[in-house]
Amino acid sequence: MARKFLKIWLCYLAKKILIKYYPRIVAITGSTGKTSTKEAILTVLRSQADDKQIVGTVGNLNTELGVAASIINPGFVGTTVKGKVKLSIKDVWRLTQQALKILLIKMPYPKILVLELAADRPGDIRYFMSFIRPEVGILTNIGDVHLEFFGSKAELVEEKGLIMKHILPKGIAILNQDDDFSKLISRKTNSKKIFISAEKQADWWASDIGFGSSGIHFNAIAGNKITQIDLPVFGYQFVYAALIALAVGEYLHIPREVMAKRLNQYILPKGRFEVIKIGETIVIDDTYNANPTSMLAALKSLARLGVNRRKIAILGDMRELGSAYTKSHQNVGEYAAKVLDQLWVVGEGGALIKEAALKAGLPQGQARDFNPDAINIILQDNSIVLVKGSRAVKMDKIIELFKLGYE
Repeated sequence: MARKFLKIWLCYLAKKILIKYYPRIVAITGSTGKTSTKEAILTVLRSQADDKQIVGTVGNLNTELGVAASIINPGFVGTTVKGKVKLSIKDVWRLTQQALKILLIKMPYPKILVLELAADRPGDIRYFMSFIRPEVGILTNIGDVHLEFFGSKAELVEEKGLIMKHILPKGIAILNQDDDFSKLISRKTNSKKIFISAEKQADWWASDIGFGSSGIHFNAIAGNKITQIDLPVFGYQFVYAALIALAVGEYLHIPREVMAKRLNQYILPKGRFEVIKIGETIVIDDTYNANPTSMLAALKSLARLGVNRRKIAILGDMRELGSAYTKSHQNVGEYAAKVLDQLWVVGEGGALIKEAALKAGLPQGQARDFNPDAINIILQDNSIVLVKGSRAVKMDKIIELFKLGYE
């Protein structure tokens, strides 16, 4: 009951503020890649890191309460409890004071808000659209995430697609052409549609994708123009984030050469395909979360990065998959067998991954259950190690073990 009241109250305040200040809104949803896309867009739009004219949601404040709080107080960070950002009673009181202040007095307010919208349960996007009208609406992809809370994939597609229905007529919709549902969902809007792709020609697409010592590079193509992009990150999935950011930037009239230069400074939050050098071993910390799409993308990137290195993955459960739980883990295991030299697993989902990998041809001795003693076995020269799984299985603790093992 208290949460429901807070949702109504913060929604009311946020809506009043948006009506008064009328910022341009870039709204992002999707099964994976929301945060990396948000950060890429902010990187492209801002002339400097502390540009207060362009503000995005902070941390994991992409929930109903977090997004409303971010509108009321742009740059709001919340209260951290056990590593998670939440709203305390004190936060709500301060937000109320802030809202009343900026509603009663004309104050500086951002010109552009870049909002990351989580849709974990039915009704989430509908709630956001009750007070947000995006000028730019972005759908990164539709995966099997959160099916535990939706009756079917069709219901998930319907929920995510709601953002398209609420884009301002003068605005644009940006969709991932490589996603199976993009064409279907694009029919929900009459706004201009822009498709991006890392696999084939589109309105914005990537060619000649490569991995170097300092990150990933590719040619971004739109129309008959080619722009060289160099990202100081290593995951294949970040190509999509960069393409979306380029599409947003061009819509907002930022020159391509300026956008390319700014993307050279692209920085991701911790735990998102973060490359760590531990002795002679490269460890990839991708422990923030996991789902079937991001797991396969991480393994694909590991294969590209691990040329001439022993490729190892420590993989854990993927949660909130509902009826897709077993099949999703099996698919990961089958793909892992194609690209890995060694596999370690955590949890029930990890057991399914291991079983599928062995059936797909990974040698018996190269697929095992993870335990802390394995660190010394894994930490060998010329290895590259991916650590990934849902936050619920605390894969970040394994990264800490690696660091302690080396010390």
